[in-house]
Amino acid sequence: MGCYFRSFSNHKRRIIMRKRFKTIRFFCFLILTLGMICSPLYAGEKVLKISMDAVDAGQSSFNPFTTSTTNNVYYVVYDRLVEMGADGIIYPHLLSSWDVSEDGLTITFTLKEGVKFHDGSDLNADVLKWFLENLGKGQSKYMVAAVESIDIKDNLTVILNLSRPDPNILYNFTSSFTGIPSKQAVEKYKDEYGRKYVVGTGPFEFVSWKTGDEIVLKKNPEYQWGCPLSDNQGPAKIDKLIFKEILEDSTRFLEFKTGGIDILEKAPTLFLAKLKKDPKAKIITMASNTNFHMVMNTKREFLSDVNIRKAIALAVNQENILKAVFQGSGAPAYTYLIDRLPARNVDKKYEIHFDLKTAQEILAKEGWTAGDDGILAKEGKKLSLALWCKSDSDERKIAEIIQDQLSKLGVEIRIEQFDPSSIKAEFKKGNHDLVVRSYGWDNADILEWFFNSTRPGYPTVSMWHDNESDYLMQKAMTRSKTSEERIENFKEYHEYLLSQYLWAPLINTANNHAISKRVTMSSPPRFKILIGPPILDMTVK
Repeated sequence: MGCYFRSFSNHKRRIIMRKRFKTIRFFCFLILTLGMICSPLYAGEKVLKISMDAVDAGQSSFNPFTTSTTNNVYYVVYDRLVEMGADGIIYPHLLSSWDVSEDGLTITFTLKEGVKFHDGSDLNADVLKWFLENLGKGQSKYMVAAVESIDIKDNLTVILNLSRPDPNILYNFTSSFTGIPSKQAVEKYKDEYGRKYVVGTGPFEFVSWKTGDEIVLKKNPEYQWGCPLSDNQGPAKIDKLIFKEILEDSTRFLEFKTGGIDILEKAPTLFLAKLKKDPKAKIITMASNTNFHMVMNTKREFLSDVNIRKAIALAVNQENILKAVFQGSGAPAYTYLIDRLPARNVDKKYEIHFDLKTAQEILAKEGWTAGDDGILAKEGKKLSLALWCKSDSDERKIAEIIQDQLSKLGVEIRIEQFDPSSIKAEFKKGNHDLVVRSYGWDNADILEWFFNSTRPGYPTVSMWHDNESDYLMQKAMTRSKTSEERIENFKEYHEYLLSQYLWAPLINTANNHAISKRVTMSSPPRFKILIGPPILDMTVK
């Protein structure tokens, strides 16, 4: 018995010792893990989280040759030849210099030395020539339509030979559509480029993309060729960028309030008053490129009549929409361009202002009479139209107000909401009547984008096709020899479009950005955009 008892006790002690060893080993592992997490590799990593609204979300590709839309990711993964400052002046970025001949037919571009893509390949004259030639074959070909041929002078210098002077070409190269991708990567990855693989020269490198959720980028540690407007030429002070796709404005607001995001770009106006009172936030207001408008499909039964379009446009009260939806932040739009563009300054008679009485008189002359339900009818047909909008709060709220305003004219409006990712495909079917839309652009050539008859459905949502319009468009786009002549030609084109009442202009917004106070940046803003080259001077606490 004694021997058995000793044997049992020793066995029990061995079991206890093994358990203690496992426990000690577990705690050692835990301490080691926590040590790693708290090490500079993790705790010291500076991460900036930025929200993308319904306009920026839904990107299908990051290939500048094939895309028809861009967002802020383009501005930080890719660099451009030149940048636009907040002062409206164009500054060099990837270019060290440029020179335009007296006749405007030759432009010499000289690249900065030592610029490399994320894959280690060089940016040189050969790559720039390849980029410009491919840009001329894709969605943005109009930007280089005047370029007839390209010569390489040396490893860093190319000469553009133009078929005509193009006073807008330098502006074109400030666009997010002209970020330069790696020739090596595009040719290597082919159809996978733009989704699985994205390679530029920018301050941040592509890491991952969960469609409909988030895009993750990491710092390019070799970056040292920022625009002169930035104090920091590179690399970035932030280690990681996370762009969150959040469609609902209320969700975007809550994410910001709870620290889920650091920058709420284009802060929802519905929550602007609350954000201004938030001690953890600061509001930066920048000049906006955003114009809200209501498109009319000129191929639909009622809307093919310019008088009906005019009456509808005049029955929309821009001031009421500005107050109700945007809390007065911005300005009423009376034309199709943002206010600071010279081509916006048309003859006053072409501006579209709220005038319900005139709208009612127009439809009465057309033979429309109100029934017992207050809805106008003619030859047994009611003036009933569908109004499409994206499901985000601003467009939906605008649609609801327009529905009420047009009811006073006697027009029945049915609101139909669409997910931002699917609405473009629906436009191409041509089954829409009215659509609340917006764009962000600061050049008069946006008129060509929206009214070119060769692209019905999208982006020509109005389905507009008119010979006089096409002639004036070509005159403005391709026959302007100087900047002054270009302004006058676009003004003429703009006035003609306004006279046809293809849109009801609504609002030119202000860009109010909510930024966490843990983020520091240059003040006042030096660029025309918040996310892009300014990222080099940003950091997080």
